[in-house]
Amino acid sequence: MEYIKLKELCTIKHGYAFKGQYISQDENNSILVTPGNFHIGGGFKDDKCKYYLNEDDIPEEYILNEGDLIVTMTDLSKEADNLGYSALVPRNKNKKYLHNQRIGLIQNLKEDILNKDYLYWYLRTEKYHNEIVATSTGTTVHHTSPDRILNIRIPIYDLTTQIKIATILNLIDKKIKLNDHTNNNLYEILDNIFKEKYLNNERYDLWEEVTLDDITSKFATGLNPRKNFVLGHGSNYYVTIKNMQNNDVILNDKCNKVDDEAILKINKRSDLKVGDLLFSGIGTIGRVYLIKDFPYNWNISESIFTIRPNEKCSSEFLYLLLLNKNMQNYAVNKASGSVQKGIRMADLKQFKLKLPTKNEMQSFTDIIKPIIDRIYNKTKQNENLEQIRDTLLPKLMNGEIDLAKIEI
Repeated sequence: MEYIKLKELCTIKHGYAFKGQYISQDENNSILVTPGNFHIGGGFKDDKCKYYLNEDDIPEEYILNEGDLIVTMTDLSKEADNLGYSALVPRNKNKKYLHNQRIGLIQNLKEDILNKDYLYWYLRTEKYHNEIVATSTGTTVHHTSPDRILNIRIPIYDLTTQIKIATILNLIDKKIKLNDHTNNNLYEILDNIFKEKYLNNERYDLWEEVTLDDITSKFATGLNPRKNFVLGHGSNYYVTIKNMQNNDVILNDKCNKVDDEAILKINKRSDLKVGDLLFSGIGTIGRVYLIKDFPYNWNISESIFTIRPNEKCSSEFLYLLLLNKNMQNYAVNKASGSVQKGIRMADLKQFKLKLPTKNEMQSFTDIIKPIIDRIYNKTKQNENLEQIRDTLLPKLMNGEIDLAKIEI
């Protein structure tokens, strides 16, 4: 194994400055790839995309191809926790992926020396990321450049070893994606059940009309510990809206931690229990999470509502209610604020709904609970797989694992 600078093995092409007036949240066939399409730690993320509305203003050479290797060169976060990471352009026969500015495209790769999948995974290592952040410019917005990335020295094994390393990591990722696909299908099933068994129920008009406040025993927000943030290892996580992704709470060592004094204040306010729901109320409004267990000490930010159902409804029913488009649209439309929009607790409490009878509520819960449990189990399986992958990644790159003993 030897270390070679990337500039000897490939080039990086800047993206195109697509015109701002044509960038929109309204979905069409042209996805504008931005740093928001990268997961923290690397990998492509295709939810909440931006789209380009002017089909006549798309240069052919800035349309990405399936499998293209791309990197982020701008990061808006304070910690630059996404800067420089890599992703592979996914397959989607119905969409075009556009190579936007501040996204780098790996080109002219010397594939007789460096395997593309191996490079993709190396560009997801913490060691590489730390080097990129250390050489970045900017305080509020962090920038890197093709030259800085190409100046990185990468460990080069023989191609057989590179392919084996990439294959091990790809197999784990494939299982994660399969679980995600299963969960997406299960959420569609839940949505259809909610429409059929609840919204379109023949007894819907006969049910009592109540407010969200009538079916909850607790509505609260967390606290902002202000200067009590500390970073590092530990189990006292301070959960913010950015941790609420895909109806899950994603925690990692980049999360904020809080000191003991702040934890006591927040826990006194939050007092979380299994069966409580978290609902994001500021900025990205309407993310929902159902608490099934407590593998960590969670401390909730002031941007998140803790909502606890009372004896009139189940946690599973309330979960689907908060996920429903009617509720989501209500929350967004009620939001106010000049800098960052948010919904007030008092307004959220006044959302009106139809309440099934106790027996009907139980029957409905009996149908949806096994599906929600299966989604939860798949999600936790993915968290374990991601932990295994992230543990293996540096060890494989550093040659700490004897690959001769691993059969694929």
